[in-house]
Amino acid sequence: MTDEALHSVVVAKKTIEANNMISMELVDPAGAELPAFSAGSHIDVAIPGGIMRQYSLANSPSDRSRYIIGVWKDANSRGGSKALHQSVNVGDTLKVSEPRNNIDVPADLKHAVLMARGIGVTPMLSIAADLKAKGIPFELHYMFAGGSPDSFRAMIEASPFAENTTFYLEASATMLNPATVLAEQPEDAHLFICGVDWWLDPVIAGIEKKGWTADRIHIERFNGKAGPILMDKVFDVKIASTGAIFKIPGDKSVTSYLEEKGVKIPTACEQGACGTCKVKVLEGEVDHRDKRLKPDERAAGWFLPCVSRGKGGVLVLDL
Repeated sequence: MTDEALHSVVVAKKTIEANNMISMELVDPAGAELPAFSAGSHIDVAIPGGIMRQYSLANSPSDRSRYIIGVWKDANSRGGSKALHQSVNVGDTLKVSEPRNNIDVPADLKHAVLMARGIGVTPMLSIAADLKAKGIPFELHYMFAGGSPDSFRAMIEASPFAENTTFYLEASATMLNPATVLAEQPEDAHLFICGVDWWLDPVIAGIEKKGWTADRIHIERFNGKAGPILMDKVFDVKIASTGAIFKIPGDKSVTSYLEEKGVKIPTACEQGACGTCKVKVLEGEVDHRDKRLKPDERAAGWFLPCVSRGKGGVLVLDL
């Protein structure tokens, strides 16, 4: 993402929510309204050191005076969360993108179950505020991560949806049991869920076996760690606009190798979860390894070059 596509915000407030967990309130430098966003949206944040990371917006879409983001400092941080915790302070200026949304909140939604673990609660807070304002029945089930108890509790307890929220603590007598909660839901209920893969995936697999269809399950993934670099198949990528061909090594992603060669594809999570780097493949067979694209998007030729690869031959990219 180019600097021209970003706009400036000022850090108006920085709050310690819990151990290794902060929230940051970002405002327009001139006090103007920020670009509108829908419930569950996220922004890209340009962090000192040339890092771009993605953060969900936690405030109500009706409040355009600020963006609130939550940041968990991962012990294995690649630099983004550590910089926001340690180097960015109140009064500092950051560059952010306009909000985008990967969570589909149906217009005809009748009942919602919001479920989150740890930092995964941030997009759920935005959705909860929106549903409360619209009078749509919902319940928020929020499990504190074991290392960050009570994160965002004060924010939730001061909100209009405090009465809709149940708190849980990981690895305790009050630990959330998703199967129990979801077994009691009406047939028109939709699940909105966010957290790390190892927590999310068993929940989703379990309810799919119980008959929950994909259109009723809305997922936002949080992944703080980059996957290990593994030796993989070598393949070629061709840039359609120039005809340039690059051989992608087995130990590099398409995005990282092309950037080394001067071809920049915008990235954020670098783990196939956010969709920022989505590119159209005009020719070639893709080995899809992301957790974001829907079947129809893959069928239409889209792929995420931060994790996905070619099956051999040449991938012609619409760049």
